[in-house]
Amino acid sequence: MIVVRSVAEVRQALAEPRGRGESIGYVPTMGALHDGHLALVRAARARDDVVVASIFVNPLQFGPDEDFDSYPRDEDRDLALCEKAEANIAWLPSADELFPSGFGLTVAVPRLSSVLCGVGRPTHFAGVTTEMSKILLLLAPTAVYLGEKDFQQLVVMRAVIRDLGLPIEVRSVPTVREPDGLALSSRNAYLGVGERRTAASLFRILTELTEKLRAEPGSVTEVLGEGRRALIEAGMDRVEYLELVDRETLDPVCDATESNRLVAAVGLGSTRLIDNTEI
Repeated sequence: MIVVRSVAEVRQALAEPRGRGESIGYVPTMGALHDGHLALVRAARARDDVVVASIFVNPLQFGPDEDFDSYPRDEDRDLALCEKAEANIAWLPSADELFPSGFGLTVAVPRLSSVLCGVGRPTHFAGVTTEMSKILLLLAPTAVYLGEKDFQQLVVMRAVIRDLGLPIEVRSVPTVREPDGLALSSRNAYLGVGERRTAASLFRILTELTEKLRAEPGSVTEVLGEGRRALIEAGMDRVEYLELVDRETLDPVCDATESNRLVAAVGLGSTRLIDNTEI
């Protein structure tokens, strides 16, 4: 694995394999890597000739009161994990190069970005889509690999790539979980011991609700109300949202079908947890 930091270096590293017509798989990360990230790298390794993993804490996607400064960072550990997962190139770009003085571009998908997580984080997805659009244009990969845990982000990025007409395939990878079901996330490090035990109930409750919706597709309103109460009773401090949505439009639905996704965001102490299940 080679480590590059500038746009010029990563383009040079890709020039030869691109010239040979080799496929390029891109895995975007913000570092603090865990098995969820590594599953993306391994998925790219299985399908593409060259795998590029980026490590970049994107300042554009953090709100003014969010955890940009305290977000976990461990470059040496992240690079070692990337190499173990057999990435070919680890790219550590700088914010100064990606967003130089005078940078004024915004790429946004307002309808998909203003619901669910976008209600409480109104600038978040524009930060993600602006950064990702620039990087995808710089790298021109064959495919980009995104995890299903961040389901709204996956839907938004599919729309960006489709609407810009980029010849890039979006390949989703299932959520990787702890043995008790908690979805892996870099922010799980913020959980205290007691909070960590409580956090596992999110997936358990979503699974129970999913089974009920499969058995009684018309009971969406009742099941969601039951789920919100169950989450609070399990120890969550707040339920930001619990919705059944169409998996492509993110529109709320009243009758459960296989094209739906049950999505949730909750607060536990200072940590915000998101998760989803497929109907």
